[in-house]
Amino acid sequence: MKSITAFRSASVLLFVFCLMHTGGGMLAQKSLGPASDTVFAAMKHVHFDFNGADCTWYGFWFGFGLTASIFLLLSALVAWELERVPDELWPRLEVIAWAFVASHVANTVLAWKYFFAGPGVFGILISLLLAVGTLRKSRRAAKGRGTDVGVLQH
Repeated sequence: MKSITAFRSASVLLFVFCLMHTGGGMLAQKSLGPASDTVFAAMKHVHFDFNGADCTWYGFWFGFGLTASIFLLLSALVAWELERVPDELWPRLEVIAWAFVASHVANTVLAWKYFFAGPGVFGILISLLLAVGTLRKSRRAAKGRGTDVGVLQH
């Protein structure tokens, strides 16, 4: 059995986040009250031309929502695979791993600003786990090279 690590924990949370976002947020589309239902219906029925395509705001909302789900699913896979990177190869991926952390921190900020506590809390936990996993791998790889984290060798 594989051990529980920060990257694997983040991967599981990202997968659960993806399922909840897609199933509960995108596909369920439950009523949030009469005023909200009116806006949602207008988003579905008001068409406009955008760069030669017949569009609706609902289409934009739904498409961007599914794009976010795909990002979460890809992130779950990337987090899982980052755990499997051998220490000697880690320096080649370290910048990508930190960029991955930064992208999730940015998404967490957006979640708190534009959504509600659920995605914000998930974002904080995921960002912290990704940062811990990246830091641990970086330290282990640096120790194996006999250097300090952050010191570049040419």
